Amino acid sequence: MKKKNVFVAVIFSLSLSLFAQTQSKNDLEKIMLSVDEAVKMALEKNVSVLRGQITLNAAARAKAHSWNSISPTASVSGGLSIPDGIADSSSPSDYSTSLTGTLGLSFAPSLFSSIMKARLDYESGQITYEQTCSTVELNVRKAYYGLLAEQENITLQRRNLQTAKDQYEQNLAKYNQGRMSELDVLSAEVKYKSLEPTVENAYVTFLNDLDTFMQLIGMEKRYFIEFAGSLDDLPTDKAVSLDNVKINAPTVASLKKQLESARAAVLAARFTAYAPSITAQWQHGLKQDKSKSDDWTNSGTITLTAKIPLDGFLPWSTGASTVDKAKDTIADLELQLADAEKKVKVSTESSLRKIRQSQSAIKAKQANVQLAERTYEMTLQAYNRGTKDLLSLQNASDGLLSAQVSLKSEQQSCINAVLELENTIGVPYGTLLGGK
Repeated sequence: MKKKNVFVAVIFSLSLSLFAQTQSKNDLEKIMLSVDEAVKMALEKNVSVLRGQITLNAAARAKAHSWNSISPTASVSGGLSIPDGIADSSSPSDYSTSLTGTLGLSFAPSLFSSIMKARLDYESGQITYEQTCSTVELNVRKAYYGLLAEQENITLQRRNLQTAKDQYEQNLAKYNQGRMSELDVLSAEVKYKSLEPTVENAYVTFLNDLDTFMQLIGMEKRYFIEFAGSLDDLPTDKAVSLDNVKINAPTVASLKKQLESARAAVLAARFTAYAPSITAQWQHGLKQDKSKSDDWTNSGTITLTAKIPLDGFLPWSTGASTVDKAKDTIADLELQLADAEKKVKVSTESSLRKIRQSQSAIKAKQANVQLAERTYEMTLQAYNRGTKDLLSLQNASDGLLSAQVSLKSEQQSCINAVLELENTIGVPYGTLLGGK
């Protein structure tokens, strides 16, 4: 396996020359990136994750300040009263001043529901943020393995191109020696030349997908990524089982939190419609009337107010309608939750079947690659002996390439199916498949 990976890396590095031709004069810095490093970078720099963090921070502040409705209110006011026409008055000190301070405090049972709502909103925001991070990680891992598959496909295509080129040069040498017809030489040349655009197109597609991937993980364009490892490094033949796996589907968790918030909303609506509120206020003032005396007079009042809403007891009132609407929301969310739990179960079973079918296909395609390799080797030997024509050799070469590409594609599909299942059931990526 190590020799194979080294050979793949060497062959792929040859294609860097094409990339260099398409870039500006600025040299790109090469960087070897593993899938875990790519995920870490995306969780630090991806725009969706950063925006989600801002939203979560706002919910955290709202939770921390949710008690502020009982915060006392305080105010100070002052006044100066001067009679009209004081400039002509014989008593220039004929004016009055005042200074008043007010301190108030309000309390309503809805305070408890407000605090509860802020807490639930924050917890819901945490779930949303975690879902955002999970989605970004899923996209990064799928894109990473997709690019890894494209890279290995380019390696196979270049190897096939090199084989066709070697065959053409051998046939040309035989033709010059009078041992081969010109038709066979032309056929080999057509085969060789026709493969060049295929390799070029594959590499251009790789570069376009690489740009998208770099934007996803927040990497600057001054780097050129080299991907670590191979699809063969992942144990796609490992049996996938959910035994002893704790399932915590994000969609279900989100709906449960929404349902909890909806129940809190019913309580808040009831408090607003039926519960009394109490307000306390203390006011103290100082006043001086210079036209009467130089002394300051004090005055103070304490006010207690209790407000009991009665309209909530009327079934057609706004308060009663708000309670009924909140109850309808609960009923709707309960239906959504039951449906989501069923969907997760169905999706999980479907994914398991898909994974097992893909693993079975991988085994069959691995056998096909071995058979195609043996067929090509035997056909090449026969061609060199003159018992097989050039068309047979080209068909054998095409068959080998097709088998190899099909195997890589199936491996990628299996990996993506496992990642999708892990995302659906809410377990850390790598739980079901892991690595060697």
